Amino acid sequence: MQHALRWLLAGLFSLTTAVQAMTAGSLSADYYQQIKQTGLDKPQLTHSDIAPLLQLHQHNPLFRFKQLGQSALGTPIWQIDIGTGPVKVLAWSQMHGDEATATAALMDLLNFISADQQQPWRDNWLNKVTLRLIPMVNPDGAAANTRFNSMGIDINRDAKALQSPEGRLLMQAAKDFKPDFGLNLHDQNRFYAAGDSNKQTTISLLAPAFNDAKDIDAARKKAMQLIGDMADLMAEQLPGYLGKYDDTFSWRSFGDTFAGMGISTVLIESGGHPKDDNRQVARRLNTQLLVMSIESIGSGAYQQQSLSAYQAIPFNRDGGIKDVLLSHLNINVNGHNAKVDLALDLDLEADKIARIRDIGDLSIYGAYHQLDVAGLSYQAPKAYRLTKALTLDKAAYLTLLRDGYSHFSGDAALLTNNSGLPVVINPKGLTGKTPQRYRLATFLLRNEQGVQRALLNGQLLDVSSGKLLNPLGT
Repeated sequence: MQHALRWLLAGLFSLTTAVQAMTAGSLSADYYQQIKQTGLDKPQLTHSDIAPLLQLHQHNPLFRFKQLGQSALGTPIWQIDIGTGPVKVLAWSQMHGDEATATAALMDLLNFISADQQQPWRDNWLNKVTLRLIPMVNPDGAAANTRFNSMGIDINRDAKALQSPEGRLLMQAAKDFKPDFGLNLHDQNRFYAAGDSNKQTTISLLAPAFNDAKDIDAARKKAMQLIGDMADLMAEQLPGYLGKYDDTFSWRSFGDTFAGMGISTVLIESGGHPKDDNRQVARRLNTQLLVMSIESIGSGAYQQQSLSAYQAIPFNRDGGIKDVLLSHLNINVNGHNAKVDLALDLDLEADKIARIRDIGDLSIYGAYHQLDVAGLSYQAPKAYRLTKALTLDKAAYLTLLRDGYSHFSGDAALLTNNSGLPVVINPKGLTGKTPQRYRLATFLLRNEQGVQRALLNGQLLDVSSGKLLNPLGT
């Protein structure tokens, strides 16, 4: 049985001799790469992504699996118990189907816990803590890549009415388990900034309130103290990218409801990070925070934290981050000149369209892509009409752009794009003589020597070198 177990787990991850030398009881960024579950680095995870992993882990005697129930459409929802200690910790993920980062982190956590090298670490807490994991509370929403379940219900606003089968399962699991701590794992939008900074909130934490007055009882105090330990870890791993989620009391939400039930609840929200479309930085940090939390709860170390560490975390600043910022663009309106910044939104999951979001002095914002275009002026988009078959290589395309053509119109089937560069065909909603909010982010940028840059659906191209300055996906 032990030989079969080792063979099965070897399929999940590999360990090197360097890893074997690691001191048990911590999860460094380097060691994380060794236990990180492969195959989960993608924008969205569904039940089919984790089902084979869960099946393999069921062979491990460390893990006690139980089917908690089924989603509205009949997909299994599992709980995994680890340890036998009196202090109980409940962690659940993806109750919003399109928030998958922490589900991947839970798979990484299972790999870490089960690693042979971690036996000394496990021995420190297995008889002190009982950990219950519920990965992917909302598999139907995950399959549809939507926040809601298949009934259209936001499960995280169903803690009181319990109209969804998934919400009922989560509540029943909590009532049966009676956890001391709850770890509520979510994703947040990528536009949050950490306080007044221009940095993305890659991780956001909160000890949710249990009433409108935001009182602090013994359970909430413990959650705040645990978050203090998390903040220390974030300061070590990724300083400046930590924020605090909005603490307005939400009567219908599970985190706030569990807090009112005396559970020390911690909300962990995964956010964006530069050059990290699939939130793999937040995934790693989630795993590290989970490991650290098990250590801290098992040892009671969190009790040494003062509340000042929690209170010092800056709140999220909504809208503080933009997808793309073009700085110092010259524009002219009826003889009035200005140097403006443009913020672009890249709605790449829905209609694959980039739009101008804001214009003016945007120096207070951060961005995933920030590009200084000082010395260049806006030039309105102009169509090259397709009237016959055109095969476009890179040199020909760059010539058309330098000649002032930003996009193509006509029969798209006539165009064969062999340039390796993005082209825009038959766009609707272009800007006019000046950039305009909510219009498409396709136009040209020029100086006295002619067109120097082309903005092609939010991607800025140097027309001299043919280099994309902000290729999407980076």
